Amino acid sequence: MGIAAIALVGCSSSNKQPGGGTLRFGTSVPLGSGLDPQVQSGTGLSIVARVYGYLFHVDPRDDAVILDHASSVEQPDSTTYLVRLRDDVRFHDVTPARDRAVTAHDVALSIARYRDNPLVVNKTWHTAVLDRAEAIDDRTLRVTTKRPYVYTLHALGDITAGAIFPRESIEGKVDATSGGPGSGPFLFGKRTPPKRIALSRFDAYRDPANLEGMDWQIFSNGEDPLTALAAKAIDILTCRDKSEWDRAARASNDIVAHRQPSLSSLSLGMNVTRPPFADARVRRAVDLIIDRQRLIDQIAFGDADPVGPVNEHLADGFWALTRQEVAQAQGGPLSFDDRLSEARRLLEAAGAVDAPFSLQVADDAQLGDVAAAIAADLRRGGLFPIIQPLPLLPWFVNFRGGDFGMTLISHLPYESPDSPMRFYHSAGVDATTNPFGFGDDAIDRLVERSWTEPERETRRDALLGAQRLAIESRPMVHLFSGASYSAAWNYVDDWQPDLPGSLAQYDYGQSLNLPVTGRPD
Repeated sequence: MGIAAIALVGCSSSNKQPGGGTLRFGTSVPLGSGLDPQVQSGTGLSIVARVYGYLFHVDPRDDAVILDHASSVEQPDSTTYLVRLRDDVRFHDVTPARDRAVTAHDVALSIARYRDNPLVVNKTWHTAVLDRAEAIDDRTLRVTTKRPYVYTLHALGDITAGAIFPRESIEGKVDATSGGPGSGPFLFGKRTPPKRIALSRFDAYRDPANLEGMDWQIFSNGEDPLTALAAKAIDILTCRDKSEWDRAARASNDIVAHRQPSLSSLSLGMNVTRPPFADARVRRAVDLIIDRQRLIDQIAFGDADPVGPVNEHLADGFWALTRQEVAQAQGGPLSFDDRLSEARRLLEAAGAVDAPFSLQVADDAQLGDVAAAIAADLRRGGLFPIIQPLPLLPWFVNFRGGDFGMTLISHLPYESPDSPMRFYHSAGVDATTNPFGFGDDAIDRLVERSWTEPERETRRDALLGAQRLAIESRPMVHLFSGASYSAAWNYVDDWQPDLPGSLAQYDYGQSLNLPVTGRPD
């Protein structure tokens, strides 16, 4: 299509007849920032992704575009995209849209809402790449960018940025934090956040769901969701960790337990403009000192993988350095004692033995455990970290502003290689400044080349080259990437927990294979 082929596939549910009762989810992951899809995080994403409509979704496995509300996507030139809407998508029959057809005007206004929303933090494409998004007519959206940028469709279809609002909600400044009208397969039902959210099937959806409803129960830290699962008070459980998952699997032979490699990861960021991290030898010493296997055993119950700049779980490792390359950069075949000896030599040469610095961490129990384990390693290796826990918002402000010595970063489940590689670009993740004070002209050139390269193989070559330089410069020291765990009763049909990233959150094709008397005992 135009200058580049766009792989398009249709999107639908399992095409069964509607019915099957209500599917009940249980999770200990908090709801997040209300129910506004543009600022949502946590469990709320799984909920709002079934309520709001999207033009399309980009499959992180192969970059194929899965059509949703769009009937076609064309790219007539390097900076123009034409998206045509289906004629059978409508908003829910609730105030203020009231069963009105979804139009390109709604989509254009939704894109502008995301760009202008002060609560949105990840809008680099909207502020630095997007030139204009405009409705040519009710069914056609034209998007133009300031420069060629191959991740434009990723941005347009993103699970937060891509949600479509009715113009009445936007122009009327309707508060969406408690839930509003969308155009997806479900609409909001009873809501008692932060504990419970219910959805009801939208019967007029172009491809109605099998289920009559979905229900989420959010458990607090003091509650045991396994009791609810064992009693069939919930049907699917998102497990806290591997320990809870193991217990769920042992609860009954009729429970199906699933493990999915995570696109999330952990790393340490260092401000290269501040001592002692301005010295590359200190950053190398930190890399050598960290005992990743001990962290994995202690924090992730032994079930995690080492990680480099791009997570190897993304696209089955297509964009990532090999484990061998990552391991070599992190200490190679050296024994741990030899690594500590080399780290001590580097610190002595840099005059940084017992150098004090703050280790900032968001005030979260699990992240606090990781920070404590890292601090113990660093002290053993000859450094003197002082753990500084901060509420999430101040931590984030400090991180983006570079106001830290060292900071523990819990990375989002990035679905393209562009997001993690922007940490190494001199303009940083928000296209303004690098949070680590880091810049490298060679890395910049390679990352920028990847922005304009439509051929995946050639783009990968540029990104691998950038990663090889980045992993030696070490503004970040990468720790590990874990897994997500879930369990479901075997009467839940068409459950697809192995769908990667946000595709699992959009999925609404489940059904319940229940006897006429209800859930089995």
